[in-house]
Amino acid sequence: MTFITLPKSRRRGKGSDILEEKRNNTFVPNSCHGKTEMFMPISRNGRETVFLTVLVLGILFKSVHACDVDRCWEESQVAYQTLKRQLSSSEAKDTDIRCTSLRTYLHCLENLHGCKGIIKFHSVKKVVKNQMSHYQCDPSLEIWTGTPITLLPPDELCTYHGKKEYRHCGLFGDPHIRTFDNKFQTCRVQGAWPLVDNDHLTVQVTNEVVSRSVRATATTKLTVLIKGNRDCASDSYILYQADSYMLPGSFNDGQTKYGKSHSVSLVEIDPGRHVEITMKYIDTKIVIRLVGNYLTFLIRMPEQLLPVNSTNKNNLELCVRGCPKSEIIDYKKFLALKEKQVSESDVNMSRQEAEDLCRSANLVDFYFDSCVFDLLTTGNDTFIYSALSALQDVLKSDPDFQRNSENRTKLTIYDKMYRDVGNSAPCVKTSYLNLLTVFALILVSFFNLYLCRT
Repeated sequence: MTFITLPKSRRRGKGSDILEEKRNNTFVPNSCHGKTEMFMPISRNGRETVFLTVLVLGILFKSVHACDVDRCWEESQVAYQTLKRQLSSSEAKDTDIRCTSLRTYLHCLENLHGCKGIIKFHSVKKVVKNQMSHYQCDPSLEIWTGTPITLLPPDELCTYHGKKEYRHCGLFGDPHIRTFDNKFQTCRVQGAWPLVDNDHLTVQVTNEVVSRSVRATATTKLTVLIKGNRDCASDSYILYQADSYMLPGSFNDGQTKYGKSHSVSLVEIDPGRHVEITMKYIDTKIVIRLVGNYLTFLIRMPEQLLPVNSTNKNNLELCVRGCPKSEIIDYKKFLALKEKQVSESDVNMSRQEAEDLCRSANLVDFYFDSCVFDLLTTGNDTFIYSALSALQDVLKSDPDFQRNSENRTKLTIYDKMYRDVGNSAPCVKTSYLNLLTVFALILVSFFNLYLCRT
């Protein structure tokens, strides 16, 4: 490298040189220090030297930049993570994925330029070949050339990004169910029945008989199974079980949180009485309560995650299809027939008494009907609080319910409905008898005509 030497003779004048100032331990303001007089013109040979220096440095920088070993490592890691998500996690598959990643790494290294004298390049290349030999990778097979996945941060990865349109399903009491399609039913469904069963979770309940007169049942066991999700839940599954004696404050293994950023969580709102399970990655919430010796259930799920066709006969999900026809109790007719008579069961309670109790609990619409039904069939006032808890959970979870509510606290609509049916029965019977009489007269006339001809 050539250095530019300044001439020793400097023009002295009013502004002395800074070197001279240092020699004399003086400093003269407004000297040439910092002025253009400090910079002497560069000769032609000097300019050529500077140009060659910049050119050499540019070539060296380009060579180092071209030999980007780190970029090859990043490419192999993206290949491994992408294939890992797309394929199963079995041992054989994991070896195939690793070999594809190593082949991708080696292919990238071999296509770098300007790496001849880079020690790091040769060291990494040797390590990759040793790894391929260790895993017995065939170098002639394919490399990864697909589209890299977008690696989201944990909060984004396990957050639901679909439409914020929800459906609700609830189960409580003897039992009464509100389906995802807003059908309100009272059912028998004794034994074990699935409420929800899709790609993300399964919920099953077990119901036991509480009234022999109408074979009404109530929920005594409930199981929630959250299916495997490597990033946001668990590699296998998460299990929660409750029964009429215990409402646990954790999942079966004692944990309360799973997944990145705790995307699955169980919170104990009221120990032993009220828990809530939240799954952020599918924006789903489950509310479970233990009221007396019976369980209540509510789930809110995005509409996009529910099956489009609910008419499949093999689909027994009560939240999706409702109860089978053979299991449905006509609660409206039952309530209408109890207008002026005491319950036929062991319960000594009039409908009016039951209505007063349910009305005083501020129950409305279907939840009011269910409360009266449960009191007339069991006499157990625990079901008042069961209906009230179910209504409170719905109002909190589904704002549309309150807007569409009629706030009805009477059963006269059912009385009129079934009184008209009852009054029409004698008319139907009379018409039927008249028809038989006419038919008999016609037969007698034909018989007399036949006798006259003979």
